[in-house]
Amino acid sequence: MSDDSNKHNKAVMTDLNPADYRDGRDFHASGARIAPEERAPGDRYFKSSPDMARVVYRNAHENTAFPETDPRHGQGLNFCKWITSEQTGTQEHFSFNGNLNGILESFLEPGASVGWHRHDDTEEYYYVLEGSLYAECQDASGAVFRRDLKAGDLHRVSRGMSHYARAGERGARFLAIIVKAE
Repeated sequence: MSDDSNKHNKAVMTDLNPADYRDGRDFHASGARIAPEERAPGDRYFKSSPDMARVVYRNAHENTAFPETDPRHGQGLNFCKWITSEQTGTQEHFSFNGNLNGILESFLEPGASVGWHRHDDTEEYYYVLEGSLYAECQDASGAVFRRDLKAGDLHRVSRGMSHYARAGERGARFLAIIVKAE
């Protein structure tokens, strides 16, 4: 195999260590902040990477209605960098218009999944940066849509829809952009 082939087959997230991330359950239970509270006036327009919370979720969006062997249950590790959040409990007032709910850079390990969950008051966009992601969603009428996504592809979930996503054999790195639905 050539060096390029080996590089292509390498897992997306080989250098991530759960010890470098806060546990997701502890993070959300503690009311932790995404960024420091004190900011200089110019920081309203800029944010440095060290000021973004790093959180690891085991079985992200765990849904116990599905067996643990079903990817809709939520499986494996999901490493997230919370770029910004306006969610209750982690609100940082970085958004100008208040419609932004959060932006995360997410790394799902190979075969890991974000469990089946519903968006009651938000829309969400997954933009795949590396690797691949299988996404499935269901609209309010019950219609189900499925797609295999690769780098450069987008998955959108509207208000009232449910969805889950599973990383491919190399894992998946994607942006999750969440906005308040109107």
